[in-house]
Amino acid sequence: MTKNNIILTFIILLVCSSCATFEAQYRDEEKTIDALPNKDIERRFYLIGDAGKSPIDGLSLGLTAFEKHVAATSSKKDYVVFLGDNIYPDGLVRKERYGRKNAENALNAQINAVKNFEGNTVMIPGNHDWYADGVSGLKREEKYIENALGKNTFQPENGCPLESIEVGDKIQLIVIDTQWYLENWNHNPTINDECEIKTRERFFEELEGELKKAQNKRVVFAMHHPMYTNGTHGGFFDASKHLFPTQRDVPVPVLASLLTQVRTQGGVSIQDRYNERYNELMNRIETMALEYDNIVFASRS
Repeated sequence: MTKNNIILTFIILLVCSSCATFEAQYRDEEKTIDALPNKDIERRFYLIGDAGKSPIDGLSLGLTAFEKHVAATSSKKDYVVFLGDNIYPDGLVRKERYGRKNAENALNAQINAVKNFEGNTVMIPGNHDWYADGVSGLKREEKYIENALGKNTFQPENGCPLESIEVGDKIQLIVIDTQWYLENWNHNPTINDECEIKTRERFFEELEGELKKAQNKRVVFAMHHPMYTNGTHGGFFDASKHLFPTQRDVPVPVLASLLTQVRTQGGVSIQDRYNERYNELMNRIETMALEYDNIVFASRS
């Protein structure tokens, strides 16, 4: 194969494997809703995820817009739900560790974003929140958030996987920590010490029970990891990933394309949608949800 043919082949592969779309995607087009029903609003849920990085003593552009929107449109009966990855990159590290100042700054920005919100705030963990000593780091973050926002604002508590919150007679909020399921428990031997749920199978049993109890309500199901995604964790990569395979700005041409292709096909990372354990979790949740027509799933993309 000539040099020109090799270059042309590489360019074609690059273009074909980076064809991602940023438009709204629907699994079943016929089920899309063109207009909202003309009914009174029972509750509003304001959702934001991956909000864990802001400039020092300030708010990111996303949090700034979020704060203004929530302050202008919300009421006391509404909910703000932070969908995880509340701190980048490594959760709430111990006070003596490098990165603690930035971690506290990330949490303070989100706390300040809801300072004028009169309703209920719930913050759930994502995978990055687990990266500071596992359960110990989560408990530090939980304590920090609840000292600022009040009791029961960080859910689930104690590094446990599931919490069901009665919002009202017609609405139930079910919160799960998906990273709990994905974690390598051998690296977190105390992971379930303070939890009633001790196994992954018991988690599914409890979740099924909560869905049955709420079958006559509208259920808002909040979790960090999405069931479906058109992002990089779903195997869709933009062209830049063929030069910069990681979050660092270090170009690695050719090898980056190979890594991208492997992730597209194999679900190598536990954070990739078609990783075996991730896929098992979402398939089980989807199977349960198919019995009901009253569930709204909320997650970051």
